[in-house]
Amino acid sequence: MTTTVTPPVAAPAPTSVRAFLFDPGESLDEPLRAHGTAGPLLAPVRGRTPAADRAVEHELATVVDDFLGLDVLDLAAAGWRGHAGLRSAARRTRDLPGSEEVVALARHRITSAHRPYVDLYVDGAKIGTLEVVLNLALEVSGLVCVVRDAFLTGISAGDCVVDVGLAVQNTPIAERRGRRLDLPGAFALRRPYSLLTDEPPGSESPRPAPPRPQDAPTVPGYGTREGFGTR
Repeated sequence: MTTTVTPPVAAPAPTSVRAFLFDPGESLDEPLRAHGTAGPLLAPVRGRTPAADRAVEHELATVVDDFLGLDVLDLAAAGWRGHAGLRSAARRTRDLPGSEEVVALARHRITSAHRPYVDLYVDGAKIGTLEVVLNLALEVSGLVCVVRDAFLTGISAGDCVVDVGLAVQNTPIAERRGRRLDLPGAFALRRPYSLLTDEPPGSESPRPAPPRPQDAPTVPGYGTREGFGTR
């Protein structure tokens, strides 16, 4: 009898911002404590104890860490949605269901800036706001995209280098540059990305309306902007 052993399939590499910014097992607690992040916010509070300060620092770190769960691939896809070549291919494949196009993109850079914030309350009174700035830049080259039915369904080639930096209260907390993202392998295991979310079927390419501040979610606060450019 012959026994065939199937090698295990490797799990996809994490693509969250956290995975690019910190090593496994690292947390934000120590960097925030080392920079005295919570101290100025808690200064007006009377009767503070070191244990209470540490508890607040931990809660602040937890909130910021949740935001670092953003997926780098989602941020990249948001940039690619603005690329004229991909949008044209998306329209053609949308109008001809079942069709597929392969689009090669020139070397380009995608930037994404995020400025969430955390309001701190004690006994129902707001005592301060923790300001956070997260900046990402993706340098992409040799990108070959597969577009089907107006969706980005795969990447058959491409190289991506990620730079990411995190600052809290205008103080740099962590920065990583030159981290590599395996585009073909990552996209082979993830959902398709719609390239025409702002266009109903049969429409021309409308100019998107600028976002209104009141439309932004605020839990506790959030803002983003993405840019796409070629060079």
